Amino acid sequence: MRDRIDRSGDYIPAAPRANTARRVARVVGAVALLAAVWPAYHLLWRQHVKRFAVVRPGVLYRVAQPSELGIRYLVAHHGVKTVLNLRMEDDQLRRGVLALGRPRGPVESEFVEELGIQHVQWAMGHEACWPWVSPWQFEEFYRLFDEPANYPVAVHCVSGRHRTGTISALFRLEYDRWPIERVLAEMYSFDFGPAVPLQEMNLRTYVPRPLPSEGEWRQLRAAWAPLCQDGPPPDYAVLVRHLRASPDREGVRQKLGEQLRAEAVFALPLAARLIDGPDDPACTDAADAAAACLERTEARFADRLSAAALVADFGTPEQQRRLIELLHTETAQPDVTPRYRAMAAGIANRYTGNRIAFLVALLDDERLVPDSGELPVRYGDLAVVRLSAILDQRLLDADPVPTLAQWQQARVAARAWLAAHPLVAQLSRLQEPTSHAVLR
Repeated sequence: MRDRIDRSGDYIPAAPRANTARRVARVVGAVALLAAVWPAYHLLWRQHVKRFAVVRPGVLYRVAQPSELGIRYLVAHHGVKTVLNLRMEDDQLRRGVLALGRPRGPVESEFVEELGIQHVQWAMGHEACWPWVSPWQFEEFYRLFDEPANYPVAVHCVSGRHRTGTISALFRLEYDRWPIERVLAEMYSFDFGPAVPLQEMNLRTYVPRPLPSEGEWRQLRAAWAPLCQDGPPPDYAVLVRHLRASPDREGVRQKLGEQLRAEAVFALPLAARLIDGPDDPACTDAADAAAACLERTEARFADRLSAAALVADFGTPEQQRRLIELLHTETAQPDVTPRYRAMAAGIANRYTGNRIAFLVALLDDERLVPDSGELPVRYGDLAVVRLSAILDQRLLDADPVPTLAQWQQARVAARAWLAAHPLVAQLSRLQEPTSHAVLR
């Protein structure tokens, strides 16, 4: 209402706005509500699901050690089906709304299983290359995340920074195919602190398992659809799951052998996904096809990578010695060739003991690993970080950014350790690693 003048000429001021008091009341009410809600919000996120974050909706969530209420929240609001505990302990959970003081609730694994969901524990913390995963955990990583029936997974350690950050970073590299600098930026954003060289260098030199191109996938799908009981698979991951779970194991083996002998598109990468151990009847066909691929002057990167991995895991002693000869021949070249780049990625893509003999061939290579990001990594450095994890030895003692002299010293330490333990570098076929502390 505006001020006005009446007919007699007297000035009549406007009446106060009727809604002013209501507006003030609303503001005061909003402030009071915020004051009441903020402590509850703070308690939820700081006490029950501290550092909670979505890695991929419906697939992976990360968090610090949740409370009893926090686990209920993860299950009720995010549908979590698997809790992955990376701690050394399977402890009691914090209980109550405030969740303060000494944990007084049920043991985590028992509580999770009572809710009807899966509890998995990978005891990380004893490794010399902590917070990197042990060889056994590296194998388990694929088994867990290759199976959608485990989704969503909630992964945690104590503070949700180092061990949880490592698993989340591996997921980003393998399943989201993020570039390494983006992966590291996310990992360090969770209060990670100074870099741990062995862990970061393993991430920088990680090469995801090959995926077929669009054209390769069309050929793969046409070749394998008759063996898929549920019809043509929608993508490569589904094809791999169907073939691995197929009741017609002999049919799958025969088809794989035919594809390998015919040098069919993407047969070698598929073989690397389907063969689990040296007792598999398909090993001979796979190793023979892989050895032949390594001798060819022209081959796809994915084929060469898979060929080197298959020979390292399942090849005959003669085939394995030939792979080492090829590696030595390539290290003498001034530049990194596509063949060497693929072979080195293939032998370094697993942390099993049979890979040691091949990694030794890389120790003196001063050439840079392509695509390792903003921090240069040499092939000799790659060998050091892989050997550190496989041998469970902290070969590199360095600052967050190792110097050239520290890398050289690490290589000397690696050679000294191997000289004192000559049996570990002998040629052998795949022997899956076991955990130092398996908790289920």
